[in-house]
Amino acid sequence: MKLTYLSLGSNLGDRQINIQSALNQIDKRAGNIISISKLYENPSFGFEGDMFYNCCIGLKTILSPVELLNEILHIEKEGGRIRKIEEGYLSRTIDIDILFYENQTINSDELKVPHPKLHERNFVIKPLLDIAKGKIHPFFKKSILEIGDELKDFSQVVEIKNNLYNPVFNSLEDYNNIVIEGNIGIGKTSLAKKLSKNLNKNLILEGFIDNPFLEKFYQDPKRYALNLELTFLVDRCRQLNDYKNQLDIFKTGVVFDYDIVKSLIFAGVTLNENDFNLYRNIFYFMTKDLLKPNLIIFLMQSPENLLLNIEKRGRYFEKNIKKDYLKKINQAYIKSLKSKTDWNIRFIDVSDIDFVENDSDYLELLFRIKDGLAQGVVKLPD
Repeated sequence: MKLTYLSLGSNLGDRQINIQSALNQIDKRAGNIISISKLYENPSFGFEGDMFYNCCIGLKTILSPVELLNEILHIEKEGGRIRKIEEGYLSRTIDIDILFYENQTINSDELKVPHPKLHERNFVIKPLLDIAKGKIHPFFKKSILEIGDELKDFSQVVEIKNNLYNPVFNSLEDYNNIVIEGNIGIGKTSLAKKLSKNLNKNLILEGFIDNPFLEKFYQDPKRYALNLELTFLVDRCRQLNDYKNQLDIFKTGVVFDYDIVKSLIFAGVTLNENDFNLYRNIFYFMTKDLLKPNLIIFLMQSPENLLLNIEKRGRYFEKNIKKDYLKKINQAYIKSLKSKTDWNIRFIDVSDIDFVENDSDYLELLFRIKDGLAQGVVKLPD
């Protein structure tokens, strides 16, 4: 993936919608938008025209510079702009320029990178200062911050309070019932909370801490396993049956931090054969009419990292969890989910990112989900 910076501007029609629509198309056709500046308004530059809205973005792409340019031209055309060599500066619904492409310099008839006028344009430098102030211009050997200091006057570039949003969330908007699943300590609840907020969806969280047998189970698993699993099953079924009464009708769906199938998975690990056979019959009877998710995001993490996460969150009743137990839970999840051939599941490895504490890692997780959904074919883990 190559890092490039683009500027976007519009001074015809609904300027913010024009720019947001272009961002949506860039997300679909060109790569992953890793940063978006604030939105600014400024006078037309080089001609008499209506006021412009402008912003800059950071984009990671696998496209070459020329391929990226071709996609940009298609996006501009679809947005209502037709470039003409002789047109000069004119009003436009959307204008997209490549400012930088890695540290490359390109000087061809069709493309010049870095953009030859970016250092003169306060309406480009101002939004770049939001997202790339340390970027070094390969010709001038100066940072964007230094170039900004030399321009000095940004009085005509005025911040607009309206926010642009990252289109990476678009890939999830059409899923009404999203389930976040994974092993103990992987961050299911944290991710469910983030997604429900970003997608404007309702949030249903498992009430694990109310189970009276949880602490007793970790102290004496054999004695309390059946009590624990039946209590969880009853509570989860009650919650999923009652969830419609908890919903805000103005939101677009639900994000859950568990699926009812986890009850059967955990029971398969914790119960002996006789108890599990009894439990399984009860499970299928109680869950046959429950809501089914239309997307399951299954997070994967090493047992070693899970133990670190469990220790970090400091729940006293989890202090005796062992690596072998986590391995058994993971194997049971994979075995069960592999059999659900009609389910829409995406397995996402989060071993190398901390999406709970780090915003850029959270964005990286969203890119991985987006890519997984775009690929269509689910590659099952071993």
